[in-house]
Amino acid sequence: MGSLVILRYKTHIVSSLTAGAGLSIMLNYPFHIGYVIGICFGSLLPDIDEPRSFIGRRSFGLSKYVKQRYGHRGITHSLFAWMLVSFVFLIYPSFLTVGISLGYLFHLIGDLFSVRSIPILAPFKPVRPILPFTYKTGSFTEDILLYIFTFLLFYFVFVFGKLYPYLIQSTVELVSSIIHILMDYLKTISK
Repeated sequence: MGSLVILRYKTHIVSSLTAGAGLSIMLNYPFHIGYVIGICFGSLLPDIDEPRSFIGRRSFGLSKYVKQRYGHRGITHSLFAWMLVSFVFLIYPSFLTVGISLGYLFHLIGDLFSVRSIPILAPFKPVRPILPFTYKTGSFTEDILLYIFTFLLFYFVFVFGKLYPYLIQSTVELVSSIIHILMDYLKTISK
């Protein structure tokens, strides 16, 4: 079962990054490192309701509580939860928070296409819509989807959308800022 959990989180990250890259191209939105990190984190966040998930194993017990209270693929897999998470973006708009919001939404869309679906309108309507095209989590179909999304992500970032220059530039700026902050801190504590 452990390998299935690993596969799921990789599929969520890659498919969400692919959708985020596509959105960046369509809307001419900067493919900033903060946006990328936000999408990755947001794409994992709905699975806080599963202690064996990538994020659940790192949640310091929060995941066990959420699963006991709401179950897996319950309230955290709804538009209501996405709106709550997205509220942070309204309070603090940034590349990171828009990425978290989008990553969360992309995760929900991915799970909506799974055989088990999700209660997209919970807690108001717990129905799990079944779409005409579905995949089974951990199946060969999910493997194929992972490879397709990986190819598309590479294509969007390096060929079609040429998103990599801004990603590299923003990464260098982030690392430079972190180094600058650390150097200032070291100067402060050495006085």
